[in-house]
Amino acid sequence: MATRSGPRTCAIIGSALALWFAAGSALADPVKVEDYSAFWLWAGVKPQPVLKTAKEIYLLAGEVRGDIHPHIISQRSATPKLANTRLWVVYRAQTILWDERVLANILKQMNAWQAAGNTVVGLQIDFDAGTKHLDRYASFLAGLRADLPLHYKLGVTGLLDWSANGDPAGLDAIAGVVDEVVLQIYQGRRVIPGYESYLARLDKMRMPFRIGLLQNGDWHAPSSLLQNPWFNGYVVFLLNDQT
Repeated sequence: MATRSGPRTCAIIGSALALWFAAGSALADPVKVEDYSAFWLWAGVKPQPVLKTAKEIYLLAGEVRGDIHPHIISQRSATPKLANTRLWVVYRAQTILWDERVLANILKQMNAWQAAGNTVVGLQIDFDAGTKHLDRYASFLAGLRADLPLHYKLGVTGLLDWSANGDPAGLDAIAGVVDEVVLQIYQGRRVIPGYESYLARLDKMRMPFRIGLLQNGDWHAPSSLLQNPWFNGYVVFLLNDQT
């Protein structure tokens, strides 16, 4: 039997929705670094005590800039010495129009860090590849993988939108050349509102992935995440103390 919805019904629905949203927010807890073992350390961010027990550190080494004349801007003046820690060398890329000198300089730094006693896992590229242009990014990564020594892994950061709107062919192409992608649930220094809806569509990610969290940012892991066979854990982006 059909029913009519009046003001009272609308009020009940509105209250129910408000309670639902409130409950969802209550489930989200601030990210405490003590609960994790892999971290990004960016330029200008002070090392924290948790790094002494970290299993993996993604360390920003430099930025690649310039479409016409690509060049590296160093973000790390001294060679790190991290005992008992797996080290990813990270380069922030403002352009993917690289020439052979760029990669040669990157490899020189990676080899120097390895020679200093660090366990260098591989190279991570931090590039905001647009969801609609994943095929172009995959082509760049394929060339990079071909020139990267086999003992180094290749990883990338990924936009959360990849999981929802990424072209399957583009994602498959990236999956064929990278060892992992870290999907970031934040932008800048803020957690993306509604990140849960993106994570609900991770079935498109047919490659090893991690979730990038923000220190002290909200996070609630959906139950489906732990059941995903491609999920490999978390990486936390460290921030300076704002107090």
